[in-house]
Amino acid sequence: MSGRARLPGGAPRKASQRKTRRASAVPQRVAPVWKPGDQVRWQERTGVFRRYVEDDVHAVVVSAERVYRVRLSDLR
Repeated sequence: MSGRARLPGGAPRKASQRKTRRASAVPQRVAPVWKPGDQVRWQERTGVFRRYVEDDVHAVVVSAERVYRVRLSDLR
């Protein structure tokens, strides 16, 4: 569809609506690469990163002699 941008109902835009700018792109966040033996924080606990789980969403963390399967996005 060429021509001027119109509102969904087909009405023309007001003068104040014609010259709008697009939102800037959000910068991508790069997830850290954890290595076995790294200290990590999870739910206000300190633990040791052991390994990634095959699904690439979870990791194995040892904290206070307990083994946890946690989401990678929850690690700090």
